[in-house]
Amino acid sequence: MPSVATAPAADFVSKRKNLVNPGLYLLIKLTAYGLWCYLGLRLFRPQQTQPILEALRFGVIRLFLGLFFGLVIFFLAAFWGHTFGTGLPQNILTYLGAYVPVRWIEWTIMAALLTPGLLGVPHWFLGNGNRDRLWRLGGIVISCVADIPFIAAFDGPVPTGRFLC
Repeated sequence: MPSVATAPAADFVSKRKNLVNPGLYLLIKLTAYGLWCYLGLRLFRPQQTQPILEALRFGVIRLFLGLFFGLVIFFLAAFWGHTFGTGLPQNILTYLGAYVPVRWIEWTIMAALLTPGLLGVPHWFLGNGNRDRLWRLGGIVISCVADIPFIAAFDGPVPTGRFLC
């Protein structure tokens, strides 16, 4: 039987984990991606006639890209583990080492879908100018910021190997 001192702490942690359920997490991600894709449409396709609907469509595409690549990371993490060790600094390094390069690829795919005439490997992978590169980097930041409620709900361990990206 738990002591009186530990029961409230256990209840608090249990309630915090319930604050960010998968549906809420997906909604946070979809909102962030939709808004960022809206900005991408304004930057790369200013003539777009229905940018809000298109941004939502591209946000859904980005969410599914994240699911796909997140599942790949999830399965690779089972074999890879925590290469940098354990502890918060090592968890942060593992998180950044796994997710930043993958998110660059994800936002590169999104830039290719949004940007007319993005041809050739150098332009495709490295970007088609500073505006394109900055938009991709901003997408990486948005993706990581959208993870903060998920990370905070679990008292800070960085969740490398989870199935969303």
